[in-house]
Amino acid sequence: MRRISKYDLVNLSNSILKHYDVPTFHNSIAELDEMLKGHKKIVILLFDGMGKNIIEKHLKETSFIRRNFSLTIDSTFPPTTAAATTALLSGRYPIETGWVAWDAYFKALDRNVILFKNVDYNTDEEIDNNYVSEAIKYQGIVDLINEKDPENNASLMQKYPICKDGPKTIRDSYKKLNKLLKTSEKCFVYYYFDSPDYEMHANGIDCPLIKCKCKKIDRFVKKISQAHKDTLFITLADHGHVNVTRLDIDRYPVLKRMLRNKVSGEKRSTQFFVKPEYLRAFKEMFLEIYGDKFELLSKKEVYKEGLFGEGTPHPLFDDMMGDYLAISKDKYSLISNSDFYKTTPFKGEHAGGTVEEKLINVSVINK
Repeated sequence: MRRISKYDLVNLSNSILKHYDVPTFHNSIAELDEMLKGHKKIVILLFDGMGKNIIEKHLKETSFIRRNFSLTIDSTFPPTTAAATTALLSGRYPIETGWVAWDAYFKALDRNVILFKNVDYNTDEEIDNNYVSEAIKYQGIVDLINEKDPENNASLMQKYPICKDGPKTIRDSYKKLNKLLKTSEKCFVYYYFDSPDYEMHANGIDCPLIKCKCKKIDRFVKKISQAHKDTLFITLADHGHVNVTRLDIDRYPVLKRMLRNKVSGEKRSTQFFVKPEYLRAFKEMFLEIYGDKFELLSKKEVYKEGLFGEGTPHPLFDDMMGDYLAISKDKYSLISNSDFYKTTPFKGEHAGGTVEEKLINVSVINK
């Protein structure tokens, strides 16, 4: 695997499983294993997109989160919410779960489907069956912990509308989490909030609004952790974020005609499904046009490098990969405008191959 730091999100998840005496899927993080010892209340606070580069850009060294910094870990590949949060919630890598990107290609449907929404990525049509949800279903660490010992009261608290009764704001988050911790003697909570990722997509990473959001998050973490000294809090992100420039492959109709399906996956780690007779020609032309901006890997190379993690590949993984994977080396994203029902001109994105997108700072509080 292409890993910058020693550990990643899957290792962190397996430390949680190990703490609750649940059989692990992969190695845990030794340092975190020690910090977890003796704690009956544990809360993971995940703020979408607030990776190492965003924390260090928008929070001072004296901020609460940075003062409690413990270690830096990797996200998954690709460093994107669907793959990364699923890795954390399952304890397994994208290659194992089939959660490989925001959207993935399903051969049985001949569609690119948004995994979180069960919607066709290219047409915005809702898929009218449970094929996708059943195909990529997994048993998460919350259920595994509850099965091992129901008294641990493991639960999810994700921002509305992901969870219908989830918090809508940071203030609401404090109220709900405070109430839960006050009434629990033992608990594990996975908390998810979509800021500052949501705002960075629209505004880029340099906007003053992002600094404001990060400071608000920092105050929330300080307030809730100081109100519950008996609880171990682990704050982290799913990935970092970068400013981007989009490139439309429709500018090269010859290249586009070599494809047998629409492009799939992320805009900074994109799968291409190529007609067999054009496999060599596609590679040569793609590298001539985009070789300074994107790395191009064949499916065989993706497997060889263990890019999507370790473990037994999901039955649908091979179909999802297509023939080539293009990984952004810089600020560029790929899109084929003609393939989509609508496109959103994001200023900030993730899921590429840069260090900024990959690294996550983990802060452990009340250890």
